[in-house]
Amino acid sequence: MAAAKSPAGRIQKTVDDIVRFTLAMPEVEEGTSWGKPALKRKGKLLFLLRDPETLSLMCSFEDRAAWLDAHPEMFAISDHYLNYPAVMVRLAQVDKAVLRAAVTAAWERAGSRARKKPAAKKPTTAAQT
Repeated sequence: MAAAKSPAGRIQKTVDDIVRFTLAMPEVEEGTSWGKPALKRKGKLLFLLRDPETLSLMCSFEDRAAWLDAHPEMFAISDHYLNYPAVMVRLAQVDKAVLRAAVTAAWERAGSRARKKPAAKKPTTAAQT
């Protein structure tokens, strides 16, 4: 009978799997963010390895709320992230299909271009004309 993998071994396998999955997506590169290993799409952060057991994943506030509600064992938030569009992922509690969907959402979000409001024109005054 094969020995069960240690929790650290399972977490490392999860990290390896999600990194491999993410690097297969177009425009994804390895890098760092805040001194931590990270994956980015064209320079925009997708996720970083916060510590050996936790990813910080970029997301919309709406997705974060849904994930926290549906998977409280997997996703978490700290005060640090309250006003920031990110969620923590507990790697020991990962559902791989859910994590892949969350990373795909981060990848899509990083590729979208937010429409910028056009700059307001300064009104001209009689003195300027």
